Amino acid sequence: MSVPFQYLFTETQPATCIEIKVPVVIEAVDVEQVVESTMTLPELAIKVDKILASIRDLRGTAVFVDENVSGDIVLVPLGGIPGVLREYTVKKVIVSGTIHKQIFFVNKNNEVRHTAEDLPFTKLVELRTPRKISNRNDVFIQFHNIDVDINWELQRASRLHQTAVVQLTAKVVEDRQIFVQICPRPRECPRGNLARDPGLEIWADAAHPVFWGASNVAQTTVSHAGAFAAEIGRLNPLLPGSLFQMVTRGIVGGRQYRLTFWVREDVFGAGVSDFSLTAEVVFFDHNGIQVGIGTQTVASTGIPETSYSQVQFVTPVTGTNVASAMIRFAFTPGSTNTNTVKIDDVMLECVPLTLGEAQI
Repeated sequence: MSVPFQYLFTETQPATCIEIKVPVVIEAVDVEQVVESTMTLPELAIKVDKILASIRDLRGTAVFVDENVSGDIVLVPLGGIPGVLREYTVKKVIVSGTIHKQIFFVNKNNEVRHTAEDLPFTKLVELRTPRKISNRNDVFIQFHNIDVDINWELQRASRLHQTAVVQLTAKVVEDRQIFVQICPRPRECPRGNLARDPGLEIWADAAHPVFWGASNVAQTTVSHAGAFAAEIGRLNPLLPGSLFQMVTRGIVGGRQYRLTFWVREDVFGAGVSDFSLTAEVVFFDHNGIQVGIGTQTVASTGIPETSYSQVQFVTPVTGTNVASAMIRFAFTPGSTNTNTVKIDDVMLECVPLTLGEAQI
């Protein structure tokens, strides 16, 4: 059986509750009843080939004890007595039903014949522990693991003795009214790219993209797609640089996020490639406190110089209190570095959860 989907819901506003009625199992008991019978076959028989048995018309009746709160035990009345507070206790269960048997036998002419028999049975079972209930009208019996086994003996040519063993589990169930909170459906992953100006096409000037924060960054026309890209380390390849953007739209808690971007190295001067590029997705709660991070570091030796290469990674599952995220690229040069790195076509996607056949 599949595990029901569950999630943690942190209340941010008054909750709505409704009253529902649910069945609650208050006791379960194993029942075994042996039923013996002897019948006369309609014809003389050489042997009994087989007997197929099943249980029909299975019913369960709870036996109650009606007790005053004062402790006096009385017979269960047909109706309530006004002004008298009583507690009802289930002590026993009466199980009744019919064993339906289909008997196949071989007659004296070596022909297979069939006859049927219905055999009623009743069993009174005492619960291991008497159980108090709220309303006797809401109590019913459920049956599980029903099984019947038949053994037989052909005592004479027409006299058949049978022993049936009935086994089942009887559960005493009470419908109870409870209040439950109505939780909103988990927020769905928004489709598409969550980053603004992912192609880095909009610039205030040659060193400041409009929708991105930047340090030691310059505009470049050597792009993966579109007209422009961002080049980190261009102002001074020996100083750290960064490119970052805060994302507040579409950030959903309890999800993973996929960051995809294109990267290319640019060679300057002596052509010493001595840097690393770290890509991060940092998550924050409503108070701006960091609550998670996903990161991927690429060494300069893994970045091509003649073309763009795609880099992609998936963050760990975020907490349910995530409210915003920051995309950040950090350029860390070595002491002899002369090269820079270009970034273009950044994509941040929410990875949907699979719920049954649906995705949210």
